[in-house]
Amino acid sequence: MKNTENEEWAQSEEEKKGFLERLMNLLGFETQIEVEEVYDENPKGSKAEYSGKDRGKVVSLSSTNKTTRLVVYEPQSFDDVQSIVNQLKNKRPVIINLEQTDKVIARRITDFVGGAVYALDGGVQKVSASIMLFTPLNVEVTFPLRKENEKNPYFDPDQFER
Repeated sequence: MKNTENEEWAQSEEEKKGFLERLMNLLGFETQIEVEEVYDENPKGSKAEYSGKDRGKVVSLSSTNKTTRLVVYEPQSFDDVQSIVNQLKNKRPVIINLEQTDKVIARRITDFVGGAVYALDGGVQKVSASIMLFTPLNVEVTFPLRKENEKNPYFDPDQFER
């Protein structure tokens, strides 16, 4: 008799769990099962053996094989700003050429993209009077020619001031 009581209790517990799982699935709190795939690094026919003693450097393959793409924009209207910021969010540096852009729109674009870069912890470099380089956090820019240009009598640093 005790066995049947335990079985009934276990069955009612299973029903409660089933009900809770269905309720959670209905509310969008689905349980997800993560599957880890394991690949054989030494396929059949390979003579490489692991001795267990040699531990070399660990290098992230995703960072070594990935090429960084630089995107150049020549915006004509403020509507182009969204695609520029999306590139920065995707960790791609962007050069904006504002030579053919209306000065008022160019100023708005520069302010907006500059604010986005600040929010993304990126950087801004002025390449010329109307060309700017906006970089995300993962890109470092060095500009060694700037000191030489400051000594040049034909270089006017005030042209970059607002």
